[in-house]
Amino acid sequence: MSRAHHPEPAPFTRAQQRRRELTLATIRSETGNPELKLRGERFYNGAVYVPISAAHLQAHDLYHDAQAQRGRADSISARLLFSDPDVHRSTMPADPVAGMLFDLLEQFRTEALLSNHHQPGTQQNIRHRFDAWSRLALHANLMESKLGILIFTVIQIVRSRLFSTPIDQEIEDLIEATRAGITPSLGSELAGLRRNKDHQTFYGRHALSLAEKVSNMVSECENNEDDNERSEQILSAFPLLLSTDIEADNTYSSVTGGNSKSLEMHRLQYQVFNREFDVEVDASSLVRKVQLAEFRSHLDKRFLHLGLNLREISRRLLLCLNQTTRDGWQFEEEEGYIDGSRLPQVVSSPMERRVFIKEHFVERPDSAVTILIDCSGSMRQHMENIIHLVDGLVRALGIGGVPTEVLGYTTCAWNGGQPYKKWLMTGKQAMPGRINEVCHLIFKDAGTHWRQGSKNLAALMKGDIFREGIDGEAIEWACARSHQIDTSRHLLLVISDGSPMDTATNLTNDDFYLDNHLQQVIASREKQGDIITALGVGVDLSRFYPLNLTLDIDFQPDSATFKDVTRMIAESMTRTYGKQR
Repeated sequence: MSRAHHPEPAPFTRAQQRRRELTLATIRSETGNPELKLRGERFYNGAVYVPISAAHLQAHDLYHDAQAQRGRADSISARLLFSDPDVHRSTMPADPVAGMLFDLLEQFRTEALLSNHHQPGTQQNIRHRFDAWSRLALHANLMESKLGILIFTVIQIVRSRLFSTPIDQEIEDLIEATRAGITPSLGSELAGLRRNKDHQTFYGRHALSLAEKVSNMVSECENNEDDNERSEQILSAFPLLLSTDIEADNTYSSVTGGNSKSLEMHRLQYQVFNREFDVEVDASSLVRKVQLAEFRSHLDKRFLHLGLNLREISRRLLLCLNQTTRDGWQFEEEEGYIDGSRLPQVVSSPMERRVFIKEHFVERPDSAVTILIDCSGSMRQHMENIIHLVDGLVRALGIGGVPTEVLGYTTCAWNGGQPYKKWLMTGKQAMPGRINEVCHLIFKDAGTHWRQGSKNLAALMKGDIFREGIDGEAIEWACARSHQIDTSRHLLLVISDGSPMDTATNLTNDDFYLDNHLQQVIASREKQGDIITALGVGVDLSRFYPLNLTLDIDFQPDSATFKDVTRMIAESMTRTYGKQR
């Protein structure tokens, strides 16, 4: 099924990204592991996926509660610090309910250990997170079913025993009858959990026994429920209650995905059905000169009102893009290497000290910056703000002498165009690969002065160039062009509002064909030394681009935005070249 049929999620915001960055920074600091990464809502240790499946760590209604967010970070740190994933997996029961409870019990164990070993603030954060989740659960109709009360009661009892803390009075009143009924049968397991929380293997045996007992209770409860459909609704009210495999959340706009069967069928080799109709064009040639001048005049009026300090932006950019290079010698210095031509003076004037030379170093631009703009249909609504952002970057980089290119990518037709028609006429080959006409646009090449380049950017105002987007091939093309520029470092800045999207390719292959190819291309180009960063307009692009910045969907190209973009560029350069400078 095409992703076009999925409900449209709410835009991702810069504030949400800041919260996620803070969470990741906290976890890296607490665990001492700089290799931890966030892609979408998934954690990775390097390239290894780290599942975080405990129900109380999934409640996205708590995003605006700062202490709950810190408690989530502390809880995830606890799991990474005190739990051996191999030991955990080896004991994990296959039954979904038992598996969920077993995983939750392990999460509680690690949180209890972290609380015992850290300052009171950490304990308070972890407790606050769980209490806030418990209050949410109370308002999710969980108490209207015996099944819901049973599971909720078990969770509260175990938590209380492990942490030696009382259950909230309001919750205790609601679960008291259920608690009295099940505690005798779980008594030995609860005692074993508390006694062995410092030893994962021994603890796991008691956790497994408890999880299996509760799973049997759940089965009996489901059989006795008059309304099975109601029971399913109660279970679904717990975030990820019956799953230990987390899928990326879709409560906000985040790029989600899966594995492409078409790409796997072709041994992970990207296929193009027909390249005959692909084009690379100068974007300004698509617009009448008079219309281009009108567009530019309109843009210039607003650009002046932005009040940008381009020289300050240029200075900030050059701090991270310049490279220290040797530029001859400095003479008549008081220290350094002895200047052989001044030796007679040393003899004749022993007190003269300015007889040394030093190597002279200067800061010069040694980086090329390519800005690649997604010209798919959904980007059209944001284009005026994007033009001003790109225009400001081009001018600031131009003032500093940094070579720049501004490129775009779209398709020549909707729904496949000529390649799709050829595919229909030649027998409808199964999974043919990309099946549309790509159109690569050049708004400014590296040899064009920034003043003329700014003029040509107005071609982005022409509405009929915006169609569909095939991102992976565009990045390959942009990086290949960048390497023709005589600099040692190459930075690519992609501006997009979502995943690659070409209807014909998705229909004839699968939804994730272009996504997976984009991931392949980024990984390959980064291994070759390219720095690839991305600006997501109202969308989180972290699943594709490890170095990314989210712009609010209604962002303004003001000084604050330029500071954020400059900071991201500086971070990307430091990560790659910081040790060399």
